[in-house]
Amino acid sequence: MVHKSIVRSVVKKIVCSDRIIALKLKAELVSILIMQVYMPTSEYEDDEVEKLYDTTEEILEEDGKGDTNIILGKWNSIVGDESYWNIVGSHGLGRWDQRGQMPIDFCERNGLIVTNTWFKKPKRRLYTWKAAGDWSRHQLDYILVKHRFRNSVKDVQTLPGADIDSNHNLLVAKVRTRLKKIISFQRSRLRWDLEKLYAQGQKVQDTLEQKLDAFECEVGMLKCSGKNIKECVLDIITDLVGKVEKRARKPWITQEMISKMDERRKWKNVNTEEGRRNYR
Repeated sequence: MVHKSIVRSVVKKIVCSDRIIALKLKAELVSILIMQVYMPTSEYEDDEVEKLYDTTEEILEEDGKGDTNIILGKWNSIVGDESYWNIVGSHGLGRWDQRGQMPIDFCERNGLIVTNTWFKKPKRRLYTWKAAGDWSRHQLDYILVKHRFRNSVKDVQTLPGADIDSNHNLLVAKVRTRLKKIISFQRSRLRWDLEKLYAQGQKVQDTLEQKLDAFECEVGMLKCSGKNIKECVLDIITDLVGKVEKRARKPWITQEMISKMDERRKWKNVNTEEGRRNYR
């Protein structure tokens, strides 16, 4: 689910399985790949968990290379509160367990960091899961980002007050980025030639009256809708007046230059080999 204001920035959605789903957004400089994962619990064998990690890496390799990668979800492991290189910070929760080495190795292979562990928060803002009866609390959910984009992450914390009917707490990250402005080129930029309309005003009026009279006699005024009248007016204006070409603000800009700029702008957003070649 995304806000309607960024729908046009969505370039791809990846539905891999009931445990992995991803979304790619067009942004400034590089795109953003947001992936949601749900790793198996400790009841599953390590081989099955490794398969999920392999699938996640395949998606990163195919759709997230060079992009801002944000991977979030339930990892069912504890990375602990001790810092580990530039991957795990010193503000985590709990003691490292054996399964906790899997996400650490995954981050090391893909240049990611565990953002939850880099922000100093009270414990109630760190734990993401509590056992039945609230006898123990653990940090099992993480948000991973590329190390090179770590400064874009401004804050990460849980919201234990959110009523989501789950033993997991809502985990939220604030990330500063700028989505790319997607321009639609289907719209016509040409305007009606008003000077010609004023000059041909009487002729346009006479022609319009003749066509409307003929149309009224043919179908009857009661059946004559606003859409029919609009089409009739547009046909006459198009035939007798037409539209003016795009005019340059500077006198030294020629029409040929304007056409080339429009063509370049058209190919700029085509992210294919042919598009990049034609743009150059």
